[in-house]
Amino acid sequence: MTRNIQKNLNDDNRPVFTISVAADMINVSVHTLRMYENSGLILPRRTKSKRRMYSRNDIERLRFIRMMIEERGLNIASIKILLSLIPCWDIINCSLEDRENCDAYTNMYEPCWIVSNRGEVCRDKDCRHCSIYSNLSPFADMKIFLKNQTFEHCNKIKEDIKNEK
Repeated sequence: MTRNIQKNLNDDNRPVFTISVAADMINVSVHTLRMYENSGLILPRRTKSKRRMYSRNDIERLRFIRMMIEERGLNIASIKILLSLIPCWDIINCSLEDRENCDAYTNMYEPCWIVSNRGEVCRDKDCRHCSIYSNLSPFADMKIFLKNQTFEHCNKIKEDIKNEK
């Protein structure tokens, strides 16, 4: 019993904050949190009575979103497009067939956790538990993140340029 209590206290994914408490924690209105949810930037859990509940990880995600808005000057649409650039298909090693059947690969305006048509690898998964959704800190500076990625099409372009010389 004590072990379960301790486990629950240490579970950063456990939804424990209501929408009003979450809004107070990051100093925004409840309406703002609903707007973030409607745009797909946050996926709060829902109780059986449909109340929104937020975990500590959700609060960190919301702080990241606020930082992007307040410090970087981005709006919600810009954040969505920026997050849609995360090459989830490379990170989770999707097959070429899976990529072609997934809107996250073909749609440049929606992050992978928002798209309705997902590849086989992600189709039945809860995106809240995926590291691409849950850990945005590597993407805070997208340019550094992209510099560290290897993209097949970039290598192909480099080869084409070499061959032109």
